[in-house]
Amino acid sequence: QRIASEGGDRMKLPQPVPELPVSDIDAAGKSYADLMGFSLDWAYEDSFAGISRDDARMFLRRRTAEEVSAGYSVLVWLNMGSSAEVDQLYAEWKERGVTIAEELRTAPHNLREFTARDSDGNRFRVFYDMGKDGQ
Repeated sequence: QRIASEGGDRMKLPQPVPELPVSDIDAAGKSYADLMGFSLDWAYEDSFAGISRDDARMFLRRRTAEEVSAGYSVLVWLNMGSSAEVDQLYAEWKERGVTIAEELRTAPHNLREFTARDSDGNRFRVFYDMGKDGQ
């Protein structure tokens, strides 16, 4: 996707797509669908898959032996459109049985946030920046 810039086109970066290490592609895809409301868009054997929900896209990748022994996981920040959306997703995921690693709160730095964790230890920090005035 390109945008017009003074005298020419300027490249525009797309949304990043995180790659999450998981121990079992099929089990992780089912878990993301059942618990977090994602769709399993495609899978390649038991090594790689794509999931999505609304504008969020992620890849699931089979964990390497080194990652298993190191306990490697990924932290993904999900920037919601409002503090109400943070609250709604928290309530939805909690009701569906998603593991909540850090409870819903308004942090001293004015982020409305919570952190969820998948069965492979990957974390999702869901937040909205309420700005200087805390709104």
